[in-house]
Amino acid sequence: MESAIYRYFLFMFLFILAACSSLPAESEREIPSTTLIATPTPPVLPTFIASPTSESMPTTPTPVVVAFRISTASETFPLDNLRMAYIVDGNLYVQNGGNSPKQLSNSGEDRSPIFSYDGEKIIFSRGKTFAYNSIFSINADGSHEQVLITVDWLNTLGADTKAGHLAFVPNTHRILFNTYSCPKDSNSSSGCTVGLFVTDVDTGKLKEIVAPTLGGYLPWGGDSRWLGNFSISPDGKLLSVAHAGQIDILDIGGNVIYPNIMKYSPGIPFELYPRVYWLSDLSGLIAALPTEIDYHGPWASGDPDYLIWRYTFDDNVATQIPLEPSPVWKHMESNDVISISPNREWVLYFSNDCQLNKANLLDGGTDLLLPCRYFLPMQWSSNSMYFASDLNPEDSLLGSVGAPPNYTPGYFLDWIDATHFMYIPASALMSQEDRRILVGKVNQNMLLIYETNVTVPLMSYFTSTIISNK
Repeated sequence: MESAIYRYFLFMFLFILAACSSLPAESEREIPSTTLIATPTPPVLPTFIASPTSESMPTTPTPVVVAFRISTASETFPLDNLRMAYIVDGNLYVQNGGNSPKQLSNSGEDRSPIFSYDGEKIIFSRGKTFAYNSIFSINADGSHEQVLITVDWLNTLGADTKAGHLAFVPNTHRILFNTYSCPKDSNSSSGCTVGLFVTDVDTGKLKEIVAPTLGGYLPWGGDSRWLGNFSISPDGKLLSVAHAGQIDILDIGGNVIYPNIMKYSPGIPFELYPRVYWLSDLSGLIAALPTEIDYHGPWASGDPDYLIWRYTFDDNVATQIPLEPSPVWKHMESNDVISISPNREWVLYFSNDCQLNKANLLDGGTDLLLPCRYFLPMQWSSNSMYFASDLNPEDSLLGSVGAPPNYTPGYFLDWIDATHFMYIPASALMSQEDRRILVGKVNQNMLLIYETNVTVPLMSYFTSTIISNK
């Protein structure tokens, strides 16, 4: 059953950019797998303090979102190395640059395409409901369609088990995915059972990483893909896996390398997962840890509180990054807890007054960014300078770490590189005709607009990748 947010954003685009040609070289540093480190002291969870009354709260000026000064370029921006996959009427299409789209499936029940890092493989779900589906793969040229995860196989793990969060292992054709099974009876004393598996898209072989294990209830019944409990390292060799109040580090084969590196409150009876972001040099992690002790779900207990920590492997130390105000998971049905920049220096998050804040993770400095009207996560540019929202077609936001937030001239799609992004002009959103993709180049509060030769049809799900020129 689709949640309310999916029905509300019926035409929202699911957009994932894998800029293979511009990815920085991965660090060669590896964490030794032969030495187990001691478990650090668990983070001290704060005692509950009642929120101040409105009379006692200081008044903060509301930031103003301004419009860009726009200039139109005379030349056309080439998007020849852009590969797109999208869903039209439940069928999968692929389009290369300005070429005509090619229909790859005709089931009428396909959704949520995801490209591999090299743009050669696409995985997607197929089924009549949003969550209870089989997972398929297909080559980008339309050949070799195969089923990877079947409903029948999921049911061998337990009745009504579903495939949850899916992610490609960097620079491979393997995907990691959660399985979860939650009781239909809201009065059930048991929680949800969650597992972790890996499958090879080339061979179709499945392997268990973490056996399905009983835990607490999952918000929204586990149907939201952002509720995954794992995070893959940038080099694709290690995993952080969270469950039952601890974070373990595993290798890609499922072997525990560092057990229990950080402890947190799982928030039972509803289990809350931390959000983990690897440092690019593999020296440690940034983690948003939940602090709720007795959590009964967003309806009964409200927005859960989190604290931000930095963990380093060499000294086995977890250090809290003090942010004031502290983060909350505001829009649990549609967003992440925090939105962090690629260089792990900046973070965007909501506070308990429903305001969006920007903070520096190096010094803890925090600024009010926007009132409560936008959703996370934001899409960050590769240079960690700009961020944009793509969940609300009427209010696409484009911001900078060094300037006031701004509006895009249309519906933001995704970044091409550090300063260029793709979007659909606002006027096209109300049209039933094919939609032309435009390119914007941002420079502080000036926006240079480029025409392109790429037009796409009306679609319900959309993803893309930049194919490297070889």
